[in-house]
Amino acid sequence: MLRHTALFLWRDTTNEQQKLVALKGLAYMSYGCPSVRALDFGTDLLGGSSPMLEFKPWKRTPPWKARETGLPYNWDMFLSLDFDDQQGMDDYNKDPVHHEVGTYNESVCRPERTSRIDWWYDGPPRIEKGLIHQVALYLWQDEATDTQKDDVREAFRSLDKSVPSLKSLVTGDGTIGTLSTDYDLIVDAIFNDLDDVKAYMEHPAYKEALALAVGATKNEWTARLTHKMASG
Repeated sequence: MLRHTALFLWRDTTNEQQKLVALKGLAYMSYGCPSVRALDFGTDLLGGSSPMLEFKPWKRTPPWKARETGLPYNWDMFLSLDFDDQQGMDDYNKDPVHHEVGTYNESVCRPERTSRIDWWYDGPPRIEKGLIHQVALYLWQDEATDTQKDDVREAFRSLDKSVPSLKSLVTGDGTIGTLSTDYDLIVDAIFNDLDDVKAYMEHPAYKEALALAVGATKNEWTARLTHKMASG
């Protein structure tokens, strides 16, 4: 299955009605874009970028000062689209419905901060209604070696067996995207509920994997979001 994953940040000025319209637009693409095999979307359950919005722009933690800690907030809105093959994704990218929705989203989101990755995974669409889905997108450091990258991938994949609260986890490489803003690695995890997410993020094995990722990625640009699948 070929998946396009995108995470969005609201503009400071975006109101609740505009957010609702944006979400409706994402939902409509499952009907308006014939090549889409499966679609999921939603908003962050852990506060999104609201911690950032509590501070005036000149008092916010800038990305270039967050190398060790990562940014103190999540992204706001999530979209995933599954396709059977590259042709399906190409047809979607040319679809006028996609462009109409994208144009609106640019007006209510910060397009320069939208995080995207196109990646392959095996099996049917990873969408199970009502379960909790967390994605994290990473950019490799320019000096990261192939060995470091392999160690990071393996550390996250091994969590599928070592963390009891984790229902399913896969990783994917962004090797097919054509945009210079595309991310390099995605960690895609599914849980039964939010308590399981919290147990996962507190588990020593997750913290070890995260430490490896911090050492090999541009941690200050990591994009993360947790949402309830197939719920809007």
